[in-house]
Order: sequence, then structure tokens, then C-alpha cells
Amino acid sequence: MESKLSISIKLVIMKMKNTAILILLTSLFISCEDFLSGPLLDQNPNEVDDVSVVSPEALLVGSQVTMYGVMEGYLNRAVSMVMQQMSGLQTDYYRDYNCEPIDVNTNGRWTAMYGTGGLIDMNTTQRVANEQEKFILLAISQMWEALIFSTAADLWGKIPYSQAANSEFSQPKFDTQQEVHFAILDLIDEAIENFEKGQVFALPTAYDFSFGANTEKWIAAAHTLKSRIYLNWAETNNEYYQLALQEAELGIIDMSGQGDWKALHSAAIAERSVWFQFILSNTDYMGAGKLLVDMLERDNDSRSSIYFLNSSSDGIVGVSPGDSVQNASMLNITGHFGMNWSPEFLSWYENNFILAECHFNLGNQDQALTILNETLNGIEQRWRSLGYANATIPRYDDISNNDLLEAIMNEKYKALFLNIQTWSDWRRTGYPKFTDSQNNSTECGSTSNGVGVPRRLLYPEKEKSSNPNCPTGDDIYDRVENDPF
Repeated sequence: MESKLSISIKLVIMKMKNTAILILLTSLFISCEDFLSGPLLDQNPNEVDDVSVVSPEALLVGSQVTMYGVMEGYLNRAVSMVMQQMSGLQTDYYRDYNCEPIDVNTNGRWTAMYGTGGLIDMNTTQRVANEQEKFILLAISQMWEALIFSTAADLWGKIPYSQAANSEFSQPKFDTQQEVHFAILDLIDEAIENFEKGQVFALPTAYDFSFGANTEKWIAAAHTLKSRIYLNWAETNNEYYQLALQEAELGIIDMSGQGDWKALHSAAIAERSVWFQFILSNTDYMGAGKLLVDMLERDNDSRSSIYFLNSSSDGIVGVSPGDSVQNASMLNITGHFGMNWSPEFLSWYENNFILAECHFNLGNQDQALTILNETLNGIEQRWRSLGYANATIPRYDDISNNDLLEAIMNEKYKALFLNIQTWSDWRRTGYPKFTDSQNNSTECGSTSNGVGVPRRLLYPEKEKSSNPNCPTGDDIYDRVENDPF
């Protein structure tokens, strides 16, 4: 049986009038080392093509596929190494893991965000959809823009946004992280309004790979994304905890997972999970991070065997930066993280952890503890429903103050495995602590600020060489704006 993704693309191709877009989509599904890699990603992201003759449905399909590569590809791998959920063992991944990254590695995903399939096509999708009064389609594209560029601002801090993908600005300015995030909050509000408008034309069900044009699910996801953004600013102002709480209460609450914003993957060769494709082609490049493995084993948390494969007779083995050991356990692509794994960009359990953290910081510790244990119970039941009948996850009793906050954040870190948001959580709270099972520090790197954990990505080499507005003095230990302390 053909997958929803394959059928949708065939429907799009039937409606296409622009041969260039057909070529684009064909190239997007041909990958060797990384999903959506290829020569198209080397184009100038500030050049705007005339794609107005293409239907917004076609552009939406292309954007979704491209954004899977952004959210699941190299950027995700880089964050998983910073957060020591995964380790880098060979080539540039060893350098990344040991806090010596090179700026060329972010070129491809940066171009994907801004170029064809990225913001250029999102802008066209939204303009044409608005003209045609396809408001639900418009809102879906706005949500993808909100997810991608709120994430990009979390990764880099200042980024081009207000002038990006605009032919009038070949060298767009870099907006501050706050400017980007607050513009995104406004964009999400617009998306919610457009979802509520509905549209008289046929719903874009076949073209929406996330929720099949289900507006209730989209609106819930919109509130969870707003909540995440507000939460990520709470270090600068405690009042943001209240705003994050209000949005999370309207967010994703369906513990069945049916309301989670996920990628769409299948067993078809061109549609397989990005992580699966990468590990299958590069089996010795990355493995388990010792920080995560130690936490799971310390807590008698059975997810260690769900997340990772045994490493010969040594069981689950994790590697820390600087370790000479290179036999780290592989991501379990023969199990849950196989070819059709659909990672959650936003989920009910992230929404619940936000509720717990907000209640804690607003003085409602009993409520925070209750939500924490309800969430852990739900996660455990989720794994059991997926076939892991013996899945066990710890619960917490009689804890308060910093012990409670640490439990909330450590459990969120474990649950949001391979989710970029874990970096923002650590910057905001200081959890998890980067120590191994012997209480030794696993931080790395040395700058004028001393040894530590990277706090942002390097700007891409091509952007630095082509855009004089790109900030200078690029350093992975520079703090981003919502991480001042």
C-alpha cells in the first residue's frame, strides 16, 4: 500500500505547471548521506525565484519535506551531541562532540531554511493562499515557518528574518533573538486566526502531512509552540512562566499521541527517517552519549534498551567528550528508531513538562509533582503500547525545591530524546548537570570563559563570507539573548 506521503506527492505532481518544482521534489527524495542533501542546497538563500505559477499546495509539500531535513538532519545531530544524548566518534562528528566544530557544517541546513523549499517558498505559499482565500493552507505554512525560525533563533541567537528571502535585501540584516521570537509569536496568532476562519475550498487534507488539515490539532500545537517560546524567555523574566502556563493549558493534551506534531516517514526508500538513513550509511560516526546512558541506568529506566543497541558483550555503552573509548552503542535503528520512525516536533509530554516547570516556578510545587508523575505514567504506558511491555520509568515522592526542579528537567531531557528543545531547557535551568556516573565533569572546550558546554551554533561559513551583516567573533560559548546568566 502506498504511503500518504507518496500519494500526496503524486497528487501534487499531477497539478504542477512548473517543471522546476518537479525537479526540486525529485531531488529532495534522492539522498546518500543525509536526507535532502544535494546541489540545490548550495544555492544563494537570498536569491528569490519566481514560483508564483505553482499551486500553494505543491509548495507546501516541498516545504514540509525540506523542513524534515532541517529539523531531523545535521542540526538535530549537532544538538544531540552538545546535550550528550549522542556522541560523535569519527570525522567531523568527533570534532563537533569535542567542542571543536567547523562552520562549514551548517551551510546546507541554513540554505535549506532560507532557500527553495524554505522561507522563499513559504512566503509564496502564504501570499498565494491568502489571495485564493485558502486560509487553512495559509495557516499550516505559517506554523511551519514559526517552528523553523523559532528553532533557528534558539540555535544561533541573531538570525536574518525580517529582511530574509526578500529580493530587495541581498544581504539581509540579522534580527535579534527577541525580535525573531516575538515576530514568531505574532505569526502564530495569525495562524490561529486563519485556522479559525476555515476555507470554502476543499481542505488541503492530502497535502498536510502532520494533521490532515485538522484545525483543532493544529491550534493545540500552535499554543504549545507559543508556550515553548515563552518558556525559553523565562530566564530573563519570571513573568514569562505565567504566559507559558496559559498557552500550555490550551496546548496538546491528548496523551494518545494523536495530537503530536510529527514528521511523516515510511519504509519506502525515499521516505525513511532521517536518523535511520544517516546511521545506516554512517554506522561508526555516532553512538550513545555517556551522560544520557548513565542517567537512564542510575534511574533503572528501561529506555536505555529502547534508545540504544547493546555494544557487544558490554551492554549499553556511552561515550563522553575526550574519552578514548570508541565502541559506543548505536542508535536502535533496528527497533523504535527504524526506517519509519516519526519524531515529534511538539508533543503532549513536552506540553506536560512545561506545565510542571511553570507550576514549580509559580510556587505550586504540589501541582508540579503531580503533573510530573502523571506525565511519567503516560510516557510509560505509551512505550508499553508500542510493544515494550516491560517498560519502566521512575516516579517521584516527597521531593521539593531544587530536587523537584531537577527531577522535572532530567525527566524531560530523557523523554525529549533527539529533540532540539533540550538545549534551550539546559541553558534556562542548568539541568541536566554534565557529570558522569563517577561524578566527573563531562564538559569540554576551553575559551576565555573557561571550560564549559557550547551555548550556540557557529554561523555558516557561506553566510559569514557573503553577508557583511553576519555577526563577527563567532564562538560556540557566546550566550544567546534569552540565556543571560
